[in-house]
Amino acid sequence: MKINTKVNTIPSLTWNWLKMNYANLLHDSDYKIKNSLSLSKLPKGVTYKEDDEKYFMSITPIETGMDKSISTFLFENNVIPSSIIVEQNTKIEKPIIMDFDCKNKTYSFSSQIITAKKDASITIIMNFSSNKNAEGLQIIQTKLHAEKNAKIHLITVQTLGDNFIHLNDIGTNCDENANIEITQIELGAKQTFVGVKSTLKEYQSSFKSDTAYFGRKSQEYDMNYLVNHIGRKTDSQMMVYGTLKDDSKKTYRGTIDFKKGCQGATGNEQEETLLLTPTVENKSIPVILCDEEDVAGEHGATIGKLSNDVLFYMSAHGIEKQKAEKLMCLAKVKRVASKIPSEKIKESISNYIEEAFNE
Repeated sequence: MKINTKVNTIPSLTWNWLKMNYANLLHDSDYKIKNSLSLSKLPKGVTYKEDDEKYFMSITPIETGMDKSISTFLFENNVIPSSIIVEQNTKIEKPIIMDFDCKNKTYSFSSQIITAKKDASITIIMNFSSNKNAEGLQIIQTKLHAEKNAKIHLITVQTLGDNFIHLNDIGTNCDENANIEITQIELGAKQTFVGVKSTLKEYQSSFKSDTAYFGRKSQEYDMNYLVNHIGRKTDSQMMVYGTLKDDSKKTYRGTIDFKKGCQGATGNEQEETLLLTPTVENKSIPVILCDEEDVAGEHGATIGKLSNDVLFYMSAHGIEKQKAEKLMCLAKVKRVASKIPSEKIKESISNYIEEAFNE
């Protein structure tokens, strides 16, 4: 299978020489297509239907963060979205687990639409994993719709093998006073592409994302986050925390777009990146677009290495440089992982980083 397409195009293009307007997905291998999903038992009030074409055709289209090329690719490869629907007034306390155990030299393609009806709430955890040395291509597309007063918390944890390519394409629609929260931990794969687009359509709808990553060796992370503020008094918060070492690379695009008529809307995006070696490559482009006067938008980035003062303090307490770097990396990831309602998953994340630092 050959793939050559653009993904993660930034809404407002910048200078071409920066090479940040989009990413190129290049792939040329011959793997087997294998469904890798296992789903935990569903509680009362939640339904799951595989290949739910009828529901997909009935809903308002939800735009995702990774361009239409991914939707086109999935359609051409006969990937029909499955549906998860949380019925009205249903509050699900225990998270639903979706495990994607990817096998070596396989394609894993999946699409799902998750809907929380009026006054419903749900947390869903997606685990993307494989053997450490496995290779393959995984493309996941997830669309979320929170109806009036509903809440959805989507958590993704990615620990794929060192030779995998991973694409995680997400889109969200929020109705009046609805909230969607996304928590992402990106640790594995040789190339990771993440695209998230949130459309805050109605009054007081809100979106929050927290992302953590750890890049090492020659890993590459490419991220594109976009929030469209349409409704009045909508709110968005996007936070990204990461560490880069060795020859790893990261590109982050974050856009808050205040559309005409979204009076009283607020948006904030912040990024913290720790650079552990001089050979890493870090690119960031936070953007605020504004077509409305009565709004408040903020963005900022803190990027740098461990200061001599921090290293001196650590040394004075018997902590050598390498261990200090590991502790700081762990702290950034744990800041996001603390939002995961599973001690087992949080422990596995810490163990993964411990092992990765010792490679």
